[in-house]
Parts: sequence; C-alpha cells; structure tokens
Amino acid sequence: MPEKYSRRNFLRLSAALVAGGAAAADPERAKAIGYVPEKADEPVRLVKGYCPFCQVRCTYHARMRGKKILSIVGDPDNYWTGGAMCPKGMSMLELLDSPYRITEPMEHLPDGTWRRISYERAVDMVVERMREVKAKYGPKGGNRVAITMPLWDCFESEVAALMALRTVDCVHAMPPGETCVSTASNMLGSMLGVNSGSCKVDELLNTKLIVLWGANVNDLYPPYTRWLKAARERGSRIIYIDPRKTRTSLWCDTQLRPQPGTDGVLAAGCIRYIIKKGAYDPERVAFQVEDPENLAKYSEKFTPDYVQSVTGLALDEILDLYEAVASSDRTIMWLGGALSRQTNGITTTRTIILIQALRDNLIGKGRGMLTFQSGKPGGGEELVDEYFGENKTPKMNFRRLRMAMSKGNLDILFLNSSYRRNPDAKGVRDAIKKVPFVVHMGFFLDEESEVSTLFIPATFGPESQGCGYGNENQVAWREKLVEAPGSCVPAWQFYRDIGRKMDPERYPDFKDPEALCRLMQQKVPSWKGITMERLRSSSTVLWPIYEVGGAERAGSVFTEGKLLTPTGKMACADRVFGDMSKWDYPKGHPKAKGSKPEFPLILTQGKQLWHWHQTMTNFAKSIAQFSNGRFVQVNPETAQALNLHQKDKVMLETMMGGIECWVDITDTVLPGAVFTPANLCRTTPLAENRSESICNILPNYWDRISAQHNCVGCRLRKL
Repeated sequence: MPEKYSRRNFLRLSAALVAGGAAAADPERAKAIGYVPEKADEPVRLVKGYCPFCQVRCTYHARMRGKKILSIVGDPDNYWTGGAMCPKGMSMLELLDSPYRITEPMEHLPDGTWRRISYERAVDMVVERMREVKAKYGPKGGNRVAITMPLWDCFESEVAALMALRTVDCVHAMPPGETCVSTASNMLGSMLGVNSGSCKVDELLNTKLIVLWGANVNDLYPPYTRWLKAARERGSRIIYIDPRKTRTSLWCDTQLRPQPGTDGVLAAGCIRYIIKKGAYDPERVAFQVEDPENLAKYSEKFTPDYVQSVTGLALDEILDLYEAVASSDRTIMWLGGALSRQTNGITTTRTIILIQALRDNLIGKGRGMLTFQSGKPGGGEELVDEYFGENKTPKMNFRRLRMAMSKGNLDILFLNSSYRRNPDAKGVRDAIKKVPFVVHMGFFLDEESEVSTLFIPATFGPESQGCGYGNENQVAWREKLVEAPGSCVPAWQFYRDIGRKMDPERYPDFKDPEALCRLMQQKVPSWKGITMERLRSSSTVLWPIYEVGGAERAGSVFTEGKLLTPTGKMACADRVFGDMSKWDYPKGHPKAKGSKPEFPLILTQGKQLWHWHQTMTNFAKSIAQFSNGRFVQVNPETAQALNLHQKDKVMLETMMGGIECWVDITDTVLPGAVFTPANLCRTTPLAENRSESICNILPNYWDRISAQHNCVGCRLRKL
C-alpha cells in the first residue's frame, strides 16, 4: 500500500529530508544520518546570485566553502543597490534549510491526507490530465487550463511554463499585478506608450523636485533609499504624499497626509492651480495632449477650498505642494502601489500623469514617472511564439478566471502565486476547490497546498541557475550554488518535462536555463546583446540591447523627444475611463454612495519591510523577530472615541467578516482610518507571523482593470 501522510507526518518527512543542514550543529545527529561536513581548510570563494523577492532584484555574493553557503553579502558593485539588502533577502539562508520545508512531491487524497509520489509520477499525472483536456476539447481546451504567474524561480521558468501551456493551446497566464500595480501599468501604457516607469531611478539625481505619491520607498524598496539620500544631497526637494507616517517620512522634506482615497482630488486641484497661474507652455502641452482645452474644464471644480474639504489637508499644505509643482521644470513623480488599490485609482493615476504633461515634465533629463512595479523585460512571449506560432487569443484576467472556476469551466490550474493576493480570498478559495486538478509548486504546507491536488516541491534561488528581472528592466544572472534537498525541482525543469512529453516536436529541448537564455539571445532581437558573457561579468544588465556590445539604455525612454503612443499624445478624457471631473470616493469607502454607516472607519492595509507578499518569509524565524502578528494601528483620537487601550484585543470587521487583532495606538495613522499589515499567513508555525489573510474580509471590488484592496469601511469591536 502507498504511504499516506497527515499534516504532521508531511512536515516530519520534510524535516528529515533536510536534516543535513541542521546536523552540522549536532555531531551525534550527523553521525546517525551519515552527514559529512565541509572541510574547514577548503578555500572560501565568492559566487554571485540575486534575491528572489521584491522587484529591486538585489544581487549578492555568496561566500562558499565546498558545496556549502557560509553567508551572503550584498554586491557592492550593484549600481542600483550599492550592496544593500533588506531582511527579506537575508532570510534566504534560513529558508533553504528550513525544517518546515516540503521536499517531496505529494498527491492530495480525497480524505485530506497526502501520499508521497515520485517526481516522475507527478509529471505523468499532469501530462495525462493535459492530454485528456486536449482530446476532449481540441483547440478550445486552452480555455480549460490556466496558470497564476509569476514563477519566482527565474525568467526562464516563466518562459518554460508559457510554452508548456501552449501545448494545449492555452495562453491564460494570470499576472499578479492585477492586485497591485495593474491600474498604473495600464494608464501609463495608454497615456505614455510605456507601461512601467518612463525613466530609471538614477534620474532622481538630475531632478529638482521628487513627489513620492504613495511611494513608501524605505519600507518596500529599502535599497533604493540611497537614491533619495543622494538626490537630497544634490539639492532636490522631496515631497511625500501618504496618509500614514512611515520610514520614508524620515527621508523627505515635506509630507502631506490626505484622507485615504482622496489623492485624485488633490491631483486635480494641482492642475487647476497650474492653469490659473499660467505656469505652463501651451505649445508643449498641445504637443503632448490631444485635447488640452479640456484640462481647464475638467479641473474647474477642484478649488483649494474644495480640495481642503475632501482631503482634510490644511490650505497652506495644499498651496505649498501646488506651488512647488508649478515652479519646478524638472520633476519626477513616483507612483505608489496603493494608488492602484482603490476603485478611483484610474482617475487618480491619469490625473497625476496629466500634471506632468501640463508642466512638460515627462520628456528629458530629470523628468518622468516612476512606479512600484517590475520593469519586466519583454521577449519571453516572442520566444514562445517562435516555437508555437503567433498567439491571437485574448488572455483571461483573474476576474474571468474566478468566474470560470466557479462555474466548473476550468479543468487544470497551475497555482504558483498566492490566491490570497485577491480580495474575497475565501470566495477565491471556494472557486479553486471546484477545479478538479490543481497543481501547486511551492515550499511549505500553506493555504495553496490545502486546495491543491498535487504538491511539487520547488527550489530556492541558490539551488538553480537563471535570470532574474526587476526594476529598471534589469536582468541579473544567478549561478547554481547548492543542490536542492530531496526531490525539489526548479520550475523551468518541471514545465520543460511536461512540455517535452506533451509536444516534443515543438517544445525546445534545452537542458538548463543557460541553454534557454541562449535561445532568447539567438531568436529575440531585444536580447541579442544580453550575452551570457555579459550577464556573468555584470551585476545587472538593462534590457533591451539589440547588438552584441551595444550600450545599455539609461535615462528617459522617450529618446525621440515624444511620447510612445500611436499618436505621440495622450487624452485628457477617455471613452472607457472617463475624466478627472468624474472623481468620486472609492467603492466601499465610508463616504461613498451606498456605504454602510455601521462601518465608519477607513480600512487601509499594506506591506511591511520584513514581509514579502508570498508565504516564504512567514516561515523564517529571522523575520519573525521583527513581526508582531495581526495588529491594527489606531489614532489616539479614534482609540479614545472607541474606549480602546494599547494591546486591547479587537475584531476588525468589514461587511465580509472579521479578523482578530491587537490594538496599536499611534499617530502614524489619521483619525478615522486604521492600518493593518497585508502579508501574514495562517499556516506558519511561527506565531509572530500567523494570521488569517486580510483579503478574507475585503470585498471583491474591481474597477475596469484590477482587483481593489483599500479604503473600504470597517469597524473595531472590542473583545
């Protein structure tokens, strides 16, 4: 009989398979399992790698002796980070040898137990299901299969997965950005012709004014704080717009704290101020804006008094911001992800971009837009099309995927990124349960494992080579440093093995990421100059490079002096997305139409310095020492009105349900608003990181582009 595993046995098995890492500190245990330590007299060498977590994509040097990593240190030659790394990245070594790590493929049985299977059997099970779908539905079978992206292993893993999907005519790869940056990405794409930052972060050194509009740089991208510091030293003024005080507040000259969800009004008022003052060049505005005459009409109602009444800001704060923007001829605005997490985020983002166009601060040195999103290099889908033909099928977004799952119209789901990223996470979980075959590639027994049919144990970065991508369109190369424990496999290998069995005629036969990367260089023009030699000798390389030995593209993307839209211009109003005059409170906000008076507080949530948005860092003790579990920050004025005291236990409730929290009374949040961390995990054994997902109690609100998380009404009920 095949062996079955309960949750406890599942973890015990995993711990035993990585016992070598722990045995080094226990001679008796080492002797019992035959562990042989590395020789102390072997020379220490440095091998390069990169952090797999946020989009800064820090590179590091691993200090190695034999086949063991002794430590990792930030790469001082990395131009973008200067050798800095944050607590998330430094937790990698602990996670590699985590006793909680799952290291063998498992099949989830109907009775809830797990059965260990071989890797080969796991691949065969996937192939069998994919062949069934293809045989039953033919070309339409592609709509019965989907994958949630990205695969954090490496860029090559994503390409390998996309090709595996195409063996059943599937193109439905769900980008994780739908829950964080999709609004900004789409608005930048439609208005500027580029869906990420229009300049590199080092352009901060050439600007006079930096407006961090919700961009909490120090907490989310801590290594990039160096660019704020350097810009200030060169005389740049930094204005930070965020309802909450954060570590970034310390690096700025001025902070404005508008009521959550009201940034669009503040931005529209800025346009009105600039027009009334005449602080713009009509010819330059007409060069970049299709209908510049509408700017005055759409912004007319946003007087300083009206802006003050909505945002709660003091009049002198508002006018100081407006005058700073109106008088600066070199301004960079950095959009935070929070702006994309409200149903009025489209209006807000469009209006901020229009400010830059009105002041002619989009094109040229020290001007532009920065975003909190990945500058993912293109070319991956180009390579997929090279082998499988041009894709002409529209891709499904996550909203449509959820509907397909709920209706029983999806047969196979490859579940890579966490479903708990999405609002109404319980509803998403219920939808996933209706998919008959769910494959989760991961590291720990987490919420994704619980709804999966197959668990495939993945590799951490140092256990496989490959390219990582990040902001500034960086490409960083990582060598394989150590062997993975048990039967852990890198994602590129898993999807390659599926693809080769499904369609050996079309699926390319590559042996490792280097071989696939070389195919990119041979077949994708924008990768031609990103050679293996260049990747190995550099901390990072900026995509695209069209010629071997070609220069990296820095500065503004508008190298021809005009926007990259089809017309070279942007529109004030959009037939689908409207115009700034249509601004309203975010859906679900206590002041929005139809709001429920029993939920009078504004709920905001977001990332913390020490937590990534996936589950990995929740399993690290080195991270847990900084974490405080599920807390809710409350302003002293709000706490007094609710008779709350420090450390009180409360139920944080929305119309969707409640989560237990402890109260942290602080002036870092505004009266009438509360804040709670986004990235905690119910299944971690570390109590400091443990909580139900906040998305469990967030309603399934979508704007026309993306899922929304912030500014819904809530209440605190004392326990």
